[in-house]
Amino acid sequence: MTSLWVKESPLTAIEGETLPYSLTWLGASNLSTPTASVYFKGSDVTSTAMPSGSHSVSGDVQTTKPITFDSAWVNNFIVVAIQCVVDSNTEIRKLKIQVQKASDE
Repeated sequence: MTSLWVKESPLTAIEGETLPYSLTWLGASNLSTPTASVYFKGSDVTSTAMPSGSHSVSGDVQTTKPITFDSAWVNNFIVVAIQCVVDSNTEIRKLKIQVQKASDE
């Protein structure tokens, strides 16, 4: 069993940014049905965090819809649950992202 958390976790983002994230499923030969969910303090905020765009796969890389980082999340973490069918197995990995103000040091 591999780790549930992606290797790069935790990351940092700035409030107001809108960014997609890419995850390489090492050793995968076939990806399908990409999706992702965003959680803030245990609540699902996917509909406001990812209001547009689409998830995609190319080779062994999955890219999420762009995430818009809300000012309400400043000085807190969000968790992105990235899900895909990997070689016929549904797999989920988690990415933790700290949200900061641009002025934070």
